[in-house]
Amino acid sequence: MRLLTFAALSMAVCITSARAISDDPFNPAPLDGDVIVSMPCDFKMVFRKVYTSPEDEKLKDKRFEAGGEQSKSPMAQNPREYYVQGGFHDKGGFYYLMSKYELSQLQYEALTADKCPDAGSKKLHLPVTNVSWFEMVEAGRRYSNFLQKAKDTPNVDGTPAYARLPTDNEWEFAERGGLEVSPSEFESSLPPVAVQSLRDYAWFQGSQSANGRLQLPGRLKPNELGIFDMLGNAQEMIFEPFRATRTGRLHGQSGGYILRGGGINTIAEDMSSSTRVERPYFTKGVENKSKDAGGRFVLAVPVASSSDDVRVLNEKVRQLGTEDNTGKAGGESNLDTVAMLDTLIRQNNEAKQVLLDEKKDLQTANDFLQKQNEDLSSKLGKLREQLVTVNAERDSMRDVAVVANIHIGTFLCNSLADEQAQYNYLKGITVKLEERCKENERFCQSYENNKKSLKGSEAHLKNLSRYYGDNLAEAVSTYDLSLFAKLNRVAIQGQGKLYNKFTELYQNHLREYKQNEKNTEKNAEKWISQCHAVLSGDNK
Repeated sequence: MRLLTFAALSMAVCITSARAISDDPFNPAPLDGDVIVSMPCDFKMVFRKVYTSPEDEKLKDKRFEAGGEQSKSPMAQNPREYYVQGGFHDKGGFYYLMSKYELSQLQYEALTADKCPDAGSKKLHLPVTNVSWFEMVEAGRRYSNFLQKAKDTPNVDGTPAYARLPTDNEWEFAERGGLEVSPSEFESSLPPVAVQSLRDYAWFQGSQSANGRLQLPGRLKPNELGIFDMLGNAQEMIFEPFRATRTGRLHGQSGGYILRGGGINTIAEDMSSSTRVERPYFTKGVENKSKDAGGRFVLAVPVASSSDDVRVLNEKVRQLGTEDNTGKAGGESNLDTVAMLDTLIRQNNEAKQVLLDEKKDLQTANDFLQKQNEDLSSKLGKLREQLVTVNAERDSMRDVAVVANIHIGTFLCNSLADEQAQYNYLKGITVKLEERCKENERFCQSYENNKKSLKGSEAHLKNLSRYYGDNLAEAVSTYDLSLFAKLNRVAIQGQGKLYNKFTELYQNHLREYKQNEKNTEKNAEKWISQCHAVLSGDNK
């Protein structure tokens, strides 16, 4: 039976997915934060900012886990490590610009046709499809040439942006919700939405959705970044070639091009944030085209737009591994030790050069080298002691963090159990008061008050389950799970039997979260149910 935690949300499924649509063919669903940029023919393209880092340091890019554990095509969708960073910067941090809607036929013809198309043609408002990857890249080239002269083109230090297809990491980071969602929501197999039905935000195969036809943009709900139709409608082309996934990384061979997000011919069960397929550039000697494949653009700028940028970035890269930015341990940091090793290497090279330059006799050279080796051995021994000290302190801090994570997870599981019990109690009273209200108006006010309390308890359950999921996601992405089993005895020391049961369940949830599909909604129901079972004594 479905938990009542999300009862209020399930009511939203009955509401039509249609949105208030404007008459603007280029921005049918205006949102705060839209970045509107000129196109040829006095047309427009709308972009959304995808923040990657709140930092002011460009080199501090964002690491994230792409792909998913549970998929029908592990070769294309297995988990792997990605990094992403935007080229633009404002007070919110670094970001890149991704088009809010899929490229329409109208926009495509404005970029590629000899004359401007009729903006009033509804058919031209549909996503452009049946074009090859090369044609999409050419459209981006033409738009880029236009942007170099347009007055409203976003720029960095006077360097105008250019348009291209998104990279694989840019696309998946944006589709999952970027920095606008919690860690557990980001890792979910589907992007977090305010409803339970896939139909509310994706066009897919079937009579209950696309029914085999492309749909107009902006009709469904956007993701948390305000970007529409990243799942479904037209499959979306990616800039770089397809590479298969291995464990944690991409395979070395580059193949065809990538299509992301699924489309109108994709069944609902195959829709996920990990959906990623390869398409050959050519089929039977001609450029590959498909009636359900199109794409969208991002705006980008060079990593370094001037010689000063190159100089600064080079210096920042040189400082990586030598700056003391990890804190002290026993008077020296791990990075201090790296700097000292660099010094020893330089001194040793200088000593060898001295021998060559001065051409000393064999005995003198042996004496010189013996002294050098004694000094080197002494310094290396000191460095080893420093590394052992630093690593021991690092391990100790890591163990403290793991135990803290276990305590937080146990507390949240217990809190979920308590809140579900409170919810069940309030629901029972509310049902009785509803019956009495029908018989006697004196009970109607109490009935309304209890309905509000019930709704508040439901909202609290939802928030707690999100915090619980975030704690699991942070643990799985940060630590080796073997540490949790190793430190479990430390975590439960001095605690009661009930606490230990909650801890054991949290450990189970950690293992399941790492191995299973990261569906936030389904997982939340399971977490609440199983935590409540511990409290009620039903867990066996």
